[in-house]
Amino acid sequence: MKNYKKILGYILILVAVLILVRLPNMVYPIADDGTDSYLYILEAVLNIARYVVLSIFSFVLGIKLAFKN
Repeated sequence: MKNYKKILGYILILVAVLILVRLPNMVYPIADDGTDSYLYILEAVLNIARYVVLSIFSFVLGIKLAFKN
């Protein structure tokens, strides 16, 4: 069971790194012709915050699982 937790930890660390690498492609919402620019910026900022928080959570949990004694 310990090996599975270690592998899961490494996978979570990899997921965190991949989220941050792919972040520029994932954050921008699809713009419509009548979209307000402030609303578009707000959606982009919220997407950035969501993915960064998810990446930090995944990285911390991965570190805890992979390097727990």
